[in-house]
Amino acid sequence: MLDLDHPDTPPTFAISREGDAILSIAKRMTLVSTEAKQALLSRSIAHFAKMRSITIEHWGESKPKLDAIDLLQHDLQRLALQNSTNDFVNDWRGKLCTVCGASITNLEKYSDMLYCPKCLDVIDGGRDAVDQAFGLICI
Repeated sequence: MLDLDHPDTPPTFAISREGDAILSIAKRMTLVSTEAKQALLSRSIAHFAKMRSITIEHWGESKPKLDAIDLLQHDLQRLALQNSTNDFVNDWRGKLCTVCGASITNLEKYSDMLYCPKCLDVIDGGRDAVDQAFGLICI
């Protein structure tokens, strides 16, 4: 159970917010061309820097935590490098991903839930590592 009065709670929530921002960028990457992914990858740099800053400020040079952030960043870079001609930001209905052939997922009741689930799997290892290193599975 998460203790809201614990001193680790505010930085843990901050890490979670940055991780959510990175996940949003990754989802968008699954919908766009290889060139457009590079611009999104550039936007992610600030979020990774913030995660590292929060970590060092609160937990010091925690190798497991910093390694988890590094893995997530590496995974996002791998996603960005996948050759894609996708252009599904506005028109995805009935389309298949040009990278993997999967159907584009759209959970219309939720914002930010349009993406290719199979391509998003590329960042699962990094996301899981961050979740475990920071205890994000508790929130």
